[in-house]
Amino acid sequence: MREVNLRSVDLNLLTILQVLLEEQHVTRAAQRLHMSQSAVSRALQRLRLMFNDPLLVKGVDGYSLSSRANKIATELTLTLQAMSRVIREPEFDLATNKSTIRLAGVDLEGWINMPELVAEVLQQAPKIRLEISSNPADYFALLGSAEVDLLVSGMAPVGAKEYFHCAKLGSSELAVMMGKNNPLAKEPLDLDKYLSAEHGYVALTGKGPTFIDDQLESMGLKRNVVLKISHFLSVVDYCERTDILFMLPIELITGWFEGRDVVIKPLPKQLFKARAEFYLYWHARSHHDPLHRWIRDKIISAKQTQQ
Repeated sequence: MREVNLRSVDLNLLTILQVLLEEQHVTRAAQRLHMSQSAVSRALQRLRLMFNDPLLVKGVDGYSLSSRANKIATELTLTLQAMSRVIREPEFDLATNKSTIRLAGVDLEGWINMPELVAEVLQQAPKIRLEISSNPADYFALLGSAEVDLLVSGMAPVGAKEYFHCAKLGSSELAVMMGKNNPLAKEPLDLDKYLSAEHGYVALTGKGPTFIDDQLESMGLKRNVVLKISHFLSVVDYCERTDILFMLPIELITGWFEGRDVVIKPLPKQLFKARAEFYLYWHARSHHDPLHRWIRDKIISAKQTQQ
């Protein structure tokens, strides 16, 4: 049997062959294909070489199909239909889709109204399964290895940035939170007082140090870090019960500290930093997936509604 090198096959010829076999006439095939008769004739010659068969045999009453062409006709139609299904965008039915979407990020509830989002998603796509993780981790690594589908973060990927897409969800002012009974609560917070205080931070990746520690190191300075925790939600409790200071994106936890015994102060001017921006990230492999695109639009619109 003659081996066929598919890399040498011009697939455009197969669509011409399909019409030729249906019309059994070069001129009519050319009209259907919006091609010149000479171009279709040249294509037929190439097809005859490809199949090592005349395909269309000229007789007294015009052309007729060769034995090989008769066998090809039905199979060719099915093959082209299958190729079309492979190429076109996959069908997307919210009512029956059973995919699992994995969303991650520390304290997601601070960035997005998660219960409302989940309720809306499951109302429209009842068979979808959602997995939500808020434990600190190297989420960009998990996103890269397909263990996570969507990530909400105020951080940016360090490497392989070309594989990640993102959409901005919002921004937040950075400030210092402390308890009302903290000795520093009733006076301006300068750099010396800031450095002499006890500090805590939320480890977004489960590791450290934070960008503020890197900034202080570049200035030849160091703060006294006594506590590392994994969630923003518990910061208020620590501030109320200790003299520990936390630097936070304030808009993230606005609803959590209202009415609590805490004070918000600006960072010392030497440590000024622009507002922290946070994004929804996803990997390039799911960028064009219709379900993932639908979920992303839901998250972005939900955040815009909150604002």
